Amino acid sequence: MLHTDCTDRGVLSPQKEWYAFRVRARHEKSVALQLGEKREECFAPLIRVPRRWGKRVANVELPLFSGYVFCCSHRFGLLPILTTPGIVDVIRAGNSPVPIPGSEISAIKRVISAFLSVEPCRYVDVGKRVEIQRGPLAGISGIITDCRKHNQLVISVSLIRCSVLVHVNLSDVCGLPSPPPIPETQSSFGTGNLEEDVRLLRFQI
Repeated sequence: MLHTDCTDRGVLSPQKEWYAFRVRARHEKSVALQLGEKREECFAPLIRVPRRWGKRVANVELPLFSGYVFCCSHRFGLLPILTTPGIVDVIRAGNSPVPIPGSEISAIKRVISAFLSVEPCRYVDVGKRVEIQRGPLAGISGIITDCRKHNQLVISVSLIRCSVLVHVNLSDVCGLPSPPPIPETQSSFGTGNLEEDVRLLRFQI
């Protein structure tokens, strides 16, 4: 399991927040590299997935969040990021860029850093919310689910409605109340109609 984290290790200004950026298909890695060259703090985690070519099986690197990279920046300092080749737009509510809770990015980073088995899954926002009490993921919260006879913790980036699965032991978790819903979001070209937005996105790409 690999990840791309072009991070300036300096102390972040309190005004900096994480934002999600749509990128063109199969441009996640190249965008992350370009942002690293610009010294922007970005996060574009990759995972190894087995692929078969004839009789040969090889592991390939694929983005954990297909179509997105995450950057930590000032709200009024997004232009250098938006002008990076391969980036389509920042995720917005109306015309305003919407930040991602730092706790969500931190949780994904900790899962990646712990070298645990992780995989993308459909977005899950309903279920029993728990918090991990022990181990390398202690303090991380998510939704517990039974998948393929294994207990999995679903960790989500709610703004882009994407989730990932990581294996956990039930003895390491305790229940939590459900969080409040987040506002509806769209890109700058959003029409409010999902099918039309997808058509426009494909046209722009």
